[in-house]
Amino acid sequence: MKYINALQDSTKLPRNASIAFHIAAIITFLVYGLYRLLHDDVYLFLLFLSAILPLSISLLLEIKHLGKVQHKQFTLIVVCMAIAISSYYLGYKSLIYVFPTIFIFFFIFNLQHASILSSFYALICLVTALKIESFALVWRFGVATFDCIIFAAIFAYIIAKQKAALIYLATTDELTGALNRKNLAASLSLSIESFRHTGTDSSLLLIDIDHFKTVNDTYGHLVGDKLLTQFSEVIKQLLPAEAKLFRFGGEEFLVQYENCGLEKALDTAHKLKHAVNQTRFDGVPVNVSCSIGVAELRINDSLEEWLKQSDIALYAAKKSGRNRVVSRLDK
Repeated sequence: MKYINALQDSTKLPRNASIAFHIAAIITFLVYGLYRLLHDDVYLFLLFLSAILPLSISLLLEIKHLGKVQHKQFTLIVVCMAIAISSYYLGYKSLIYVFPTIFIFFFIFNLQHASILSSFYALICLVTALKIESFALVWRFGVATFDCIIFAAIFAYIIAKQKAALIYLATTDELTGALNRKNLAASLSLSIESFRHTGTDSSLLLIDIDHFKTVNDTYGHLVGDKLLTQFSEVIKQLLPAEAKLFRFGGEEFLVQYENCGLEKALDTAHKLKHAVNQTRFDGVPVNVSCSIGVAELRINDSLEEWLKQSDIALYAAKKSGRNRVVSRLDK
C-alpha cells in the first residue's frame, strides 16, 4: 500500500522546473502578443496580455515558496485556454504550442487526469483550427498530437514508478518492511503541529521484543532476523491505516498512531501484545512476548519529550517483568 501511494504522489513538477515553465510561458505570451499587435490584431494581443497576469501571480507565489500544485494546475489551464483560442484565429501557428504543454499535464496531474485533460485540450485545439486550416493538415497534427500524449503517458508512468521505488527503498527497512527512521522526525513533527492547531490526538507505542538477545545467542542470527520480519508482519496486520510502523532500532519498533488518544492506544497495545503471545514464530520453539510503552501526545511535548516518555514507559514495562503494557500515566 505504501508503494502504491508513493507511485500516485511521485509525479510532481519540481520547483525550479515550475519557475522555468512560468517564465517561458510569460515571455512567449508577451512576445507573441506584441507580434500580433504589430499586425493590428488587438484582440489576440489583449488575450495574451490578460493571460500574463495570472501567470505572473503564480510565478511570484512559486518564487516565495508559496506555490501549490493547484496554482500550477490553474496556470497550465490558463495557458491552454489561450492556445486553444489562438488556434481558432491562427491555425497551425498556435497548434505547434500544443505539443510542449501536453507534457506539462503529466507533471502536475495524476496519470489518469493528465491523459483525459490533455486529450480533451488537444481535441479542442484541433477542432478550432479547422476554421482556417484544411482537414488534411489538422489530421496530420492530430495524429502527431495523440502520439505525443501516448508517449508522454508512458514516460510519466515509467518515471513515476522508478521514483516511487526509490522513495520506498529510501524510507523502508529492508529486513522488516517497516518504515526506517529517516522520516521519523518529520512525521512526528507533523503530528505535533496538527495537535497544537486542531487538537488531533496522537500516541506512540514503543515496542520491544522480550529476550531477543537470548534468541539470537541460542538459535542464531538468521533465526533472529526471521523473527524480526515475522514480528513486524504481526504488528502491521493489526494496525489501522492511520498508524505508521517504524523500526526504531535493533528489536525495537515504534508505532505512530494518528487520531488516537490514550485509551485507544492502550487498547491497541494490549491487542498487539496478545497477538504476539499467540503467534508461533518459525525457528523459535519458545513463546515470544513483547513489552510496550505508550505515550499520548500532550500540549507541551516537544518531539524529544514525546519520544522520551514512550521510552520511559517501555523501561517501566520491562522492569516490572516484561510482557507488559505501560503508559506514561502508569510510571
